[in-house]
Amino acid sequence: MSVHGQVAHEIGRKIVSGAIPEGAFLPREAELAERYRASRQAVREALKVLAAKGLVTSRRRAGTHVLPKSHWNLLDPDVIAWFPPGAVTAGFLRDLVEVRRAIEPMAAGFAAQRGSEESIAAIGEALEMMRAVEKPSDAFFVADVAFHDAVLSASGNVIIDRLSQIIGPLLRTSFELHFHGVIDALANPNEIRVAVDTSLDRHAAVYQAIRERDPARARAATEALLTQISAEVDFAVRGTGTGKRRDSQGSTRAGPPGRPPP
Repeated sequence: MSVHGQVAHEIGRKIVSGAIPEGAFLPREAELAERYRASRQAVREALKVLAAKGLVTSRRRAGTHVLPKSHWNLLDPDVIAWFPPGAVTAGFLRDLVEVRRAIEPMAAGFAAQRGSEESIAAIGEALEMMRAVEKPSDAFFVADVAFHDAVLSASGNVIIDRLSQIIGPLLRTSFELHFHGVIDALANPNEIRVAVDTSLDRHAAVYQAIRERDPARARAATEALLTQISAEVDFAVRGTGTGKRRDSQGSTRAGPPGRPPP
């Protein structure tokens, strides 16, 4: 990574995480150059990068200040990657699921209809990795993202494939958040195991339908998976404030309506 790229990364990460709040003015170029041990030209280029992503704006004599989140380019892979888990809001996670529900069932149908053998095999390889690795773990979340990326890629649609590169970094964060949220609420190890196994079964149903070249079943299986993911997100972000249920000992704890979420 170039020097100005490193400076942009450091400042951008602080802005997106909230360490540098919206509306705040950044230090002058000379101070930033000293802080990041970079030339003033590199700092200037870094600020241009951040401005292009909608994070800051600069005015002569006034300086550079952080723009409101409504100006940020949330489809920029760098901006998405800079979000730490604690800075991703419940509303943003729900918005992401809505976008996925608009795209992924269609992509799965296309993959079943016209995906190459190689691209479909990549879906199966990601599924096997999900099954093989420890859960939860970094490897599990990487494999989960790889599964959904592979479905989008197998669609054969270059725009859909490009979307996987845009939302991929945030998928990892959202998977991690709702997975840990579900685990935190399910105190019984058997419930956790059932939840994980059911999730893997639903991923497998998507892969099986694509491999068997059944577009309608691939779309339906993906919609079913995303419906459950939507419930998991709601469950994870709800915390213990609502939706409590009683366990076998009579104590209350947060739980999804009806059954543990897979």
